[in-house]
Amino acid sequence: MWKRTAAALWLALSAVGCSGTATPTQPASLSSGIAAMSSGSLTAARTRVPTTDAGNSAAAHLCQNGGYRNLVRADGTGFRNVGDCVSYAAQGGVFGTGRIVYSLSVSGTPIGDFGWSLATSEFITTTTTFTSFLSTSSSAGCTISSVTITNPASASPSVETSFSGPCEAGGVFYSGFAQTFWNAGPFASTGVYSPQGVVTPPVWTLTVTQQ
Repeated sequence: MWKRTAAALWLALSAVGCSGTATPTQPASLSSGIAAMSSGSLTAARTRVPTTDAGNSAAAHLCQNGGYRNLVRADGTGFRNVGDCVSYAAQGGVFGTGRIVYSLSVSGTPIGDFGWSLATSEFITTTTTFTSFLSTSSSAGCTISSVTITNPASASPSVETSFSGPCEAGGVFYSGFAQTFWNAGPFASTGVYSPQGVVTPPVWTLTVTQQ
């Protein structure tokens, strides 16, 4: 009888011991470890280095090597220099589409070389005067003030470039130059136009592109 009582008492004490250790406890460092991991992930997401947009990079490349002179913004305005163009493209700017760009290059005149580039919303079909340009250039430092394209739809259109203040060369002052593009017209499509059958220099070249 005493043996059965002692055995029962031992089993009871063992059960109490087991029930005391069976309840799992969470390590104190577990929750802090999870929090640290979560915080680390958030920090990594916030400091992630942005990648370069391939489209913007390609657009910026169009500005190089003088390309900015033949490009316009979506509103049709031009760029001052290559940096202005690259900055616009890098910020996600979209170049204008559907614009017609006329670019004149003249070399070998008494005042040296000069040229300009301008943009329109469509091909020029009537005599038009322009005072706003995408770019201008002059080896003599002359300031181009206006350009008139006369009878662009004819077989022999004329292009006149005027200077702001006479441009001097060899004691002679020039207010501008004009040239008829004999048998080169009409300026009704993209392409490169030069007057036919004229004595050179000067050499006149009008390039028309569509963007």
